[in-house]
Amino acid sequence: MTPEISIVVANWNGKDFIEDCVSTLWKSGEACGKPFELIVVDDVSTDCSAELVEEKFPQARLLRNPRNLGFAGASNAGAQAAQGRLILMMNNDMKVPEEFVARAVAAFFEERPENAPPLFAVGAKTIDWNDGSPNHLCMDAAWRRGGVGKVWSDPQERCPTVFPQGGSTVYNRELFLRLGGFNTLFHPGYWEDYDLSWRAVKCGWEVLYEPAAAADHLGQASMKRLVAFSKREQLIERNRLFFNWLNLDDPALILRHIAALPWVYGRDLLQGRGVSGMCGFFRAIVRLPEIIAHRRGRRKSDPSRKHNDRYILRPENFGKTKYFECQ
Repeated sequence: MTPEISIVVANWNGKDFIEDCVSTLWKSGEACGKPFELIVVDDVSTDCSAELVEEKFPQARLLRNPRNLGFAGASNAGAQAAQGRLILMMNNDMKVPEEFVARAVAAFFEERPENAPPLFAVGAKTIDWNDGSPNHLCMDAAWRRGGVGKVWSDPQERCPTVFPQGGSTVYNRELFLRLGGFNTLFHPGYWEDYDLSWRAVKCGWEVLYEPAAAADHLGQASMKRLVAFSKREQLIERNRLFFNWLNLDDPALILRHIAALPWVYGRDLLQGRGVSGMCGFFRAIVRLPEIIAHRRGRRKSDPSRKHNDRYILRPENFGKTKYFECQ
């Protein structure tokens, strides 16, 4: 039977948590009651995690990348190989309750009004594996640090959003592939999922947050092994700049962003935040020719855009008037 849902787990050196991840996802997939498949994409792990999956979960499909592609590349490979019309992307450091998959995909199986926009993605809620604190809630866009940044809220009902977490989100596979999947420019990770959903919202497609679908997340487990903390801060800032340089189209916002950069990094230094932000900027600026090439490519390949930058940055367009934290 052809699966309706393809669960895709990108794995790199996850031997300490991949067993919990795959076993709970498989049980949740079975409980969902719809045909599904589970694909683990191993990104050239150097531990025994791929062998562990092969031995303990023969019912899962194990794909081995010929070279390390990072989260974006591994997830894209899984999406290409998937057979379901829906792809549930999951990090390898997740544990889920039995009802998770059913709740995560529910919106895709509900009747929608005739004039409703295509449903592109539904993002789940994640909580800390160890202490139960919020890990990823409803993330939206706001102007922060001289550019597009993130703010979060904690709604208790399903609602529109902008930034679902790529490692716990259900995507319409056809639309995911139409946009080319996650951009590997962000390798090894961070912001590639936000980049994709921003483009989808600009196309007028719907992105939802589903708090009823909650998973336990160890949080950046593989990334912490790959990148030291100071380098990780630089990587996050570099990729935040990549996002802004790839996506900002409003001329006034572009000028505002450029003018704000000296102030942002000067303030970091004056407030004793170190030089991670400035190092991230220099790591980004040397890649500017690639960014420009990607921008040009998107203008030719992306579907026609229905919304602009300012529309997405207005909280009222997503039902939000109060945020709890800014980044």
